[in-house]
Amino acid sequence: MTLPQTRIGKKAQLIPINDDERSFTAPPKALQSQTTPTELFYVRNHWEGAPELDIDTYRLMVDGEVENPLALSYQEIQQMPLGRFQVTFECCGNGIVPDNWARQSQAVVEQVAGYGFMGNAEWAGVPLARVLERAGVKSSAVDVVFRGADHGPDEVGGDPPDLAYERSLPIEKAMHPDTLLSYEMNGELLTPLHGYPMRLVVPGWYGMCSVKWLTGIHVSDRPFEGFYQKQRYMVMNGPGADTFYTYLTEMKVKSLITNPAPGEEVKVGTYKLCGAAWSGEKEVVKVEVSTDCGETWHGARLLPKSGYSWYRWEYDWDIPGTGSYVLMSKATNSKGETQPMDFPNKWDGRGYGNNMVFPHRVEVRD
Repeated sequence: MTLPQTRIGKKAQLIPINDDERSFTAPPKALQSQTTPTELFYVRNHWEGAPELDIDTYRLMVDGEVENPLALSYQEIQQMPLGRFQVTFECCGNGIVPDNWARQSQAVVEQVAGYGFMGNAEWAGVPLARVLERAGVKSSAVDVVFRGADHGPDEVGGDPPDLAYERSLPIEKAMHPDTLLSYEMNGELLTPLHGYPMRLVVPGWYGMCSVKWLTGIHVSDRPFEGFYQKQRYMVMNGPGADTFYTYLTEMKVKSLITNPAPGEEVKVGTYKLCGAAWSGEKEVVKVEVSTDCGETWHGARLLPKSGYSWYRWEYDWDIPGTGSYVLMSKATNSKGETQPMDFPNKWDGRGYGNNMVFPHRVEVRD
């Protein structure tokens, strides 16, 4: 079996965030279609490159609180019933705002750092519940822990010196019929940088929950306390909060403008603004658009969505004249939650889960 190339080619035009192959954001035009091309789908890895797994000897181990531990080959998994649907992914660091936000806001917008760590793709694979049912999950099960083949020192401090990437799901989410063990992306085998040969796909939750290069599934009788579960991907709560940290799982309500691209010049006349909106496991019920930096807002048209994909939306903008404009979009979900106008996690310096309304600058010419 021939594997796709591990390295990212120059023609892909992903935007590098690191000097190595750990993080690439999607360019603006990659987010203008319903599905994001695989070669332009964002990459967020903790260590450089991708683990090399031998497909002939690959085994997915399932153990812990189960009646029948499993060691499934790639071929055995492929023979199980297939699930296929679109899922929007977003890194929970998509839109990280540094402390010096006022100075860097323009750079954030121009480099699409607030938007590019996301994409929508069609994923196919085996419902995780089918595998867990075959293993016979015991009534004592609380969490299901997923282990990837990638490992190394922590990015931030380098200590511990050799961590495996592990995350867990509560048993209820693991048994959801649409939580997938995926081996296809956009109709083709996963590429190495997107988790070949097998990855978890957790619809509606931030991307770090969908463990790549999956090698082990451990059913536990207690909550998982691993490094990437409890020491990363959380935000600090403010004074008076019931808990010190909020650990991020489900994606917050959010939207973006895709047409025109940031910084793009448009002509005077009627222009169809387009974009996307999403809200984890909740439905998006409204998207509003401002063409005057938030002074006034107008309702956009929501288009039908597919599976767990984002909603596409449209708004006919009658441009009054030439000049610089700051466009904005904000979404509201079925729970009544609306994107905030300001950075929501003021007590936390890391910026995870930022779903604020971002300015989108365009120039209008004759």
